[in-house]
Amino acid sequence: MTDSRPATTVIVGAGLFGLSTAVHLARAGRRVTVLESGAAADATTAAGAGFVGLWAAGYAWYWNASELALEQAGIDFYRGLDAAGYDIALRDTGNVWLALTEQAVLDHLLPFAEHPLRPEDARLLTAVETAELVPGLDPEAIVGAFIHPDGIQISAPDAGLALADLARAEGVEIVEHTPIVELLTEDGRAVGVLTAAGDRVLGDEVVLAAGSWTNELLSTTGRELPFARVIASRLTTAPFGLGELPTLMIPERGGLWIREHLGGLTYGNGVGYEALAVRDSPAERRPDRPDLVEAMRDHLTPIVTELIPAAAPVLDAAEAVQGVVSYTADRRFIAGPIPELAGLYVVAGDNESGVTHGPGLGRMLAELIVTGESPFVDPSRYAPDRFPARPFADEAAVAAAMPARREVDARARVEQAR
Repeated sequence: MTDSRPATTVIVGAGLFGLSTAVHLARAGRRVTVLESGAAADATTAAGAGFVGLWAAGYAWYWNASELALEQAGIDFYRGLDAAGYDIALRDTGNVWLALTEQAVLDHLLPFAEHPLRPEDARLLTAVETAELVPGLDPEAIVGAFIHPDGIQISAPDAGLALADLARAEGVEIVEHTPIVELLTEDGRAVGVLTAAGDRVLGDEVVLAAGSWTNELLSTTGRELPFARVIASRLTTAPFGLGELPTLMIPERGGLWIREHLGGLTYGNGVGYEALAVRDSPAERRPDRPDLVEAMRDHLTPIVTELIPAAAPVLDAAEAVQGVVSYTADRRFIAGPIPELAGLYVVAGDNESGVTHGPGLGRMLAELIVTGESPFVDPSRYAPDRFPARPFADEAAVAAAMPARREVDARARVEQAR
């Protein structure tokens, strides 16, 4: 007699990566159980800034058409959520890169205009054109800009909760407040997980989507993913009557980004970031580092005031949100089968862009599990086995191996090495 029951997948982690994978697997006919140590979509997902764009079309020089396909899949997925009636605060705002100097035009804007993956409607803007597009922007503070009109903004916390609701509607079982302590194996294959309460949850395959703590569950396999975990901080002001504006990216100010939020601003840059230390990684799901927040606030207040003068009265009282992001050694995501243990898969390494790429990565991994291939991207770019089992001595070594965030910085590294 043939066993006609649907295959069962156990997913560890109910963030955007885990929930996206669950939705796509459920739509493919899998029975799916998602186990989450806290509340669904309440850890790093809830700390996301929520701007989504085609970063592979010029900004992230180390990505190619495969990442662009993931990005478009994310935009399409969120539009679908919005059209289905889920309130994720979606806005068609576009993404605008500002240049504050003529050198920045050469270093950051012209590469967009010349990029082979440039969207057809992307274009250079003068300072005056930019100010007409961005409420409150002082045109005297910039030289020019470049716009990707198809970028969107969403509320990352709301999108995470909507995704959990969608998963449940697709038949996914989400079990919250259930920490996992061990992978269960049988005859060289992953067959489930053991909860902290001692319960065995079994499945035909296991997906680890536990974010920055995925390596803790992988430890018995002999494989360690090359993560550099970093505390990321952002600030959010009270409303001050600001109109809707595109997401602003200012590379020459330490990767500063600014977006509108409920009539105020949300913003941040590298000053609010720091490598995760042992003292910062207890069982709590979100870090609490007020020193990083204050340093970033002090640094950014004059910069944001110069760009958007009307924001000045509310910047000193801006409130902070912090999360832990995981960068990988080559800045590409890690999604696919773990070679050391059949039936075990992983989706991790958000590279601070999990909100954008999560829906596409979930689709790709679900397709790999169900059919063994994913035609819309190049899965080999994200395969865990592109790295040796233990490729780096520690997280500092991972960070040292990472390519520079911007191509101009990569060129500078080469010049300095000569």
